[in-house]
Amino acid sequence: MEPSILGRIFAEIARAAGNVNPVIVEKKNKNLVKDLRSMEPLFPIFLGRRGYKFKKVKVDGIKVEIFKPKKNASENVVFVCHGGAYISRMMFYYRLLNKRYSKATGGGTVIHYDYTCAPEATHPSMINQTLKVWDWMLAQGYKAENVAVVGDSAGGNLAMQLCLKLHDAGRTMPRAAILMSPWVDMTASGDSYVYNYKVDPVFGIRGYTPTQEEVRSLLYKSELYQWIGESPRDDRYVSPALTDYDGTYPDMWITVGGNELLRSEVELLAKKLEDAGNKVVIHVPKGMFHAYPVYELFPEAQRALKMIFAFLREEFGVTE
Repeated sequence: MEPSILGRIFAEIARAAGNVNPVIVEKKNKNLVKDLRSMEPLFPIFLGRRGYKFKKVKVDGIKVEIFKPKKNASENVVFVCHGGAYISRMMFYYRLLNKRYSKATGGGTVIHYDYTCAPEATHPSMINQTLKVWDWMLAQGYKAENVAVVGDSAGGNLAMQLCLKLHDAGRTMPRAAILMSPWVDMTASGDSYVYNYKVDPVFGIRGYTPTQEEVRSLLYKSELYQWIGESPRDDRYVSPALTDYDGTYPDMWITVGGNELLRSEVELLAKKLEDAGNKVVIHVPKGMFHAYPVYELFPEAQRALKMIFAFLREEFGVTE
C-alpha cells in the first residue's frame, strides 16, 4: 500500500524539523533538543484525563510519572522507555497515549521515567537507571508478568536491554514488549543504511546513495553515538540485533518504517527472536519514517496504534 498523502506530508515535516543527519545537524538542529525541552511548561495541558490520576515521584533521583485510573485500576502495567536518540529527555507527546494504554490493559497503570541522557551519561548508566525504576515498580507490588514494556527508537534499545538484562540474571521478564523503530545496531551494518539513505527523511539525505563505508564514516562522527561511551559497538546490550536469543523472551509487536535506515536491523532482530521460538509480530508499512506511530495524526500512524492496542488487549485478555 502506498503511503497516504498525510503520511507523506508528515515525512516532509520530519525532514524539515527533525533531520539529525550528521552532515547537517550542526547547521540545522543544534538547538532542537533545547527548543523541545523549553515546552516542559506546556506538559500539564495534556494531563486532563477525567477518571485518572497522575503523580510524579523520584526514584534514586530519577523522575518517574505514574498514570492510573482513580477507581478499579487493574494489576497490569505499561512501562514506557522513551526515545530521543539518548540525547533527549521525555517529551510531552509520550503522555498523550497514557489513557489508551491504560484502557488497552484493562485499566492498567502507565509508568514513565526520565533517564539521564548523553553526553552527561553514557552506557550503562541508562540501563542501570531503567533497572532501578523497574525494581522500584516491583517493590510497589506489581509483577513482571503483568507488565508490557514499550519503547521507541532509543527507548526500543532500552526495552531490549531490559529484557536481556533480566534474562541474563535469571529474572522474570515482562509479559509483552512493543518496539517502535528500535535502534538496535550501533555498527550501522544493515543493508538499509545504503538502500534507504536517500529516502529516510530523519537520518538520510535526499537523493544520495552512499556506500556502506561512507555511511559509517558519516554516522560514526555523529553526536548520536555519544551514549555508547567506551563500550564496543557490537556489545550484546548496546546492539541487541547482533546478539543471540532463546525462546524465553516476551511476546513482541515490532514496527519499523519502510523508508528507515534502521529497517534491516529491526527485521534482523525480529527474525532472530522468531527463529528462537518467540512470538513476534512485525509491521513494516511502505514509505514510513522513524518512530512514525508516535505522531498519531495520519492514517499509517493511527493504523499502527490500533494494532498496538489490539495486541495489548490480546496479551492481557481485555475485551473492548
